Amino acid sequence: MARQALGVEKVVVVAVELADGAERFFLTWGRIQDAIDDRPLAELVLRHAVAYDLGGSPVSARVCRSLQEARDQPYFFEALFDFANEGIPSGPDFDDWRNAVARDMEQGKHLWYLGR
Repeated sequence: MARQALGVEKVVVVAVELADGAERFFLTWGRIQDAIDDRPLAELVLRHAVAYDLGGSPVSARVCRSLQEARDQPYFFEALFDFANEGIPSGPDFDDWRNAVARDMEQGKHLWYLGR
């Protein structure tokens, strides 16, 4: 199976807002659920955010415009390194990979909490 290098557009940061207005950040695969609409990914992360010790109740989530929004968060570089080490198949194998990742994400996998 041919593998392609990690494309930065394939990894995104999702900010989860807590009831007190604070934000917590997750690093995950982007453009998996929908190539254009970010809402399915934000909703997925929000659903799974309750499983993490965020220090408050999550109330909303948004996909950040840039990885830079989370660069100062704990474990940001470790998470990015982990994603960078996973090859993405190219060609006809890409759709099978994307579908498998989407199924895993529905179960809360491939979500790196950049927490304390």
